[in-house]
Amino acid sequence: MSLKLRIGIVGFGRMGRAIAIGLARASVDREFIAVNDKLPEAIDEARSRGFKTFTNLEDLALYSDIIVIAVKPRDVEDVAKNLREFVKGKKVVSIAALIKLNTLRELLPDADIYRAMPNIAVEVNKGFIALAPDDRKDTEVENLFKLLGEVEWVGEELLDILTFYSASTPAIVAELYDVFLLSALKAGLPYNIAKKAIAYVFQGVANLLQIKDVSTIRDSVITPKGVTIKAIEKLYTYGVKQVLLKALNDAFDEYSQLLEETKQ
Repeated sequence: MSLKLRIGIVGFGRMGRAIAIGLARASVDREFIAVNDKLPEAIDEARSRGFKTFTNLEDLALYSDIIVIAVKPRDVEDVAKNLREFVKGKKVVSIAALIKLNTLRELLPDADIYRAMPNIAVEVNKGFIALAPDDRKDTEVENLFKLLGEVEWVGEELLDILTFYSASTPAIVAELYDVFLLSALKAGLPYNIAKKAIAYVFQGVANLLQIKDVSTIRDSVITPKGVTIKAIEKLYTYGVKQVLLKALNDAFDEYSQLLEETKQ
């Protein structure tokens, strides 16, 4: 899919950088990817990677067809104040967690506002990107994020849940991967082989889960009295699944409290 739109990214932190790199990997001309950041070192890095850079938001806004706000939630209001006069009729997509569409529309009343919740895998074009609002889908916004992975339009209330389960959980999955890696190293596998083998297990199972459910995948591997069933038995004996489920539920409960506070 070709993209001839000029994309402005405000904020070249972890997610802004991942989006820019992912777009470049998807063959978007780096001259069509413009970056602004308040930190000079971030601008220097963006420039060294071949992206177009602007040191002020006015120039970036005037240059761009779609603007992605990729700053921390606490910085959104300041960014919006500086963009406000220059985004009339332009599409602005915020990836800042917890900042509602209504708030963004109040800050940028003349812009066409959307929210997106990507995850860090957009850097390798394998992200999951939730877009809102689902009652006003936009083809250009959708096509932009399709370059970075799988796109789903959702209601804003689901977007906030996906902030936890899609945007945050890659860190948890990486920790799970590390457990497998450490065990493989203890068993005697060389690091480079263990790292590659386990990464491909995670990648392969992720692809299988698009077409099969968990029980089908499990049942296709286990055999009576085999190695796999013994390993699965240990997971239940040690309560691994239950503990992980409780940890995720407890963490989400804390996040939900934060969501409620933002509504007040």
